Amino acid sequence: MDTLKGARRLTLGLGAAALLVGAIAAPVAAAGTVTQQITAGGLTASVSDLNLPSVAYRNAARDVSGTMVITADDSRGLPLGWSVTVQGSAFVYSGAAGGTNIPATAFALTSAQQPVHIAGQAVSLTAATGPQIPPEIIYGSLAVPIKTIRATAAYGAGTYSQDLVVTLTIPGQSQVGTYTGTLTTTISATP
Repeated sequence: MDTLKGARRLTLGLGAAALLVGAIAAPVAAAGTVTQQITAGGLTASVSDLNLPSVAYRNAARDVSGTMVITADDSRGLPLGWSVTVQGSAFVYSGAAGGTNIPATAFALTSAQQPVHIAGQAVSLTAATGPQIPPEIIYGSLAVPIKTIRATAAYGAGTYSQDLVVTLTIPGQSQVGTYTGTLTTTISATP
């Protein structure tokens, strides 16, 4: 009988140990949260610097053309639409010959290319959406702001570039030196 009592004690001891291990090894559930906040960015637009090709002195007026690139970004998080305008200043003379400035009216937008998608919402060329060349665009002197790209509400949440072909009419007998103009881009929350 001692063997039977010992076996019972061993069985009871093993059962108690199994219950204790089960209670210790059982997972404990706890609730937790993970929070991610996304904040709104803004509207930005910029134009790359443009170096028109060097030309020799001439007695007659001539045109020099180049392509500048505008970049527009809508990171507000709400596709509400926007538009970009560009404007040029007079070309200020610097040099030893005593030249005069080239007026802002001599710098003109001659063509605009369709916007190119860089990131975000794809470009849609369907009527009245965007980003796209505004249907009412007027090519000509950049002495006044010209709207070159726009996106209507529900479009334009992203980053886009646009090539603009410009022409500077250099007056005849413009003196040897450097002429520097300033370009101003403005992005508006209104298409």
